[in-house]
Amino acid sequence: MLGFSDRQTLSSIENGQRRIQPDELEKISQVVGKPVDWFLDPFVIAGEGAFSWRVSPSLAKEDLDAFESRTGKWIGLLRFLKSSMGTQERLLAESLEVDANMRFEEVCAMGERVGKMLDLGAIPAERLVERIEERLDIPVLYFDGHAAAGDISGAMCKMRNFRAILINRSEPRARRSFDAAHELFHALTWYVLTPEHRESSEPTDDSSRLTGSKKKALRIERLADNFAAGLLMPRSSLERVVEPARAGDIDHLVEVAHLLQVSYASLAFRLFNAGMIERDTCVALKAKRGIRNQDPRPKPFSMTFVKLLASGIDDGHVSARRAAGALGMTLPQLVQLFEQYDFHPPFDV
Repeated sequence: MLGFSDRQTLSSIENGQRRIQPDELEKISQVVGKPVDWFLDPFVIAGEGAFSWRVSPSLAKEDLDAFESRTGKWIGLLRFLKSSMGTQERLLAESLEVDANMRFEEVCAMGERVGKMLDLGAIPAERLVERIEERLDIPVLYFDGHAAAGDISGAMCKMRNFRAILINRSEPRARRSFDAAHELFHALTWYVLTPEHRESSEPTDDSSRLTGSKKKALRIERLADNFAAGLLMPRSSLERVVEPARAGDIDHLVEVAHLLQVSYASLAFRLFNAGMIERDTCVALKAKRGIRNQDPRPKPFSMTFVKLLASGIDDGHVSARRAAGALGMTLPQLVQLFEQYDFHPPFDV
């Protein structure tokens, strides 16, 4: 279709061994159905970035593809700014020594140790996102989703020497904290336990019929869940806040869940697996329903991202119009984003 005389020519282009001529790029754009600008846009990470999404099973593939294309530009813009402004890429990225056959108890204990390393304190959920960004240099970006529909909970994006976590800011705080901890596991184990591109955000107990790669994929997700449980609910914190005499009191355990900013179900499984409550109590707490305390939603993206964006525009690394386009915003909307973070917009509309 491109008119090359042999396949080696195409292979050389794909492997970066041969430059593409302008007329060839125009022909390639016609063949693959993408505009020429798509190939030249430094914010497009298609082919470079790999995503692992936690989504509702009912979410259509084309909707996820469109959202991935949109969020990929955010991450591409972030990477571009860090590179343009002289932020050094990490030569040695933190990783965990894991394998798919690890016992859940082992990976849970690993989560506790990571929590100590990050100095998360007695209530890990309060500092988790901040520490992920500060200590591990992994950006965490909040996006707008529909919590009621449960369409997209979060994602991990991996590129060479660059990782980013995406979290639905519309979901309850307990869910956001768990998503951050779950995606952190993928960030630290990607090359050994590569997750699937799409995983269900809804728990499943029926794994008996799964075989091969699907069974392994489910196990990786369960390892990530157990890592998150250990990270957010270390035994030291549980022993401090759970009164032994009230271990069977559901109201008391509900208070504990609120304090630790975790869901009733995740606390129920964690306490039962730690031998701190009986099975009946676990079942009752897991089934508990009720109105949780309201908590403010995080602002879009993050303080770190918006601060970097302001500096990038102010220093001339990217134009305001180009940045707004990458974020899917108008210039007035970009002004509003800066104002949400109490930044003076570094440009005039």
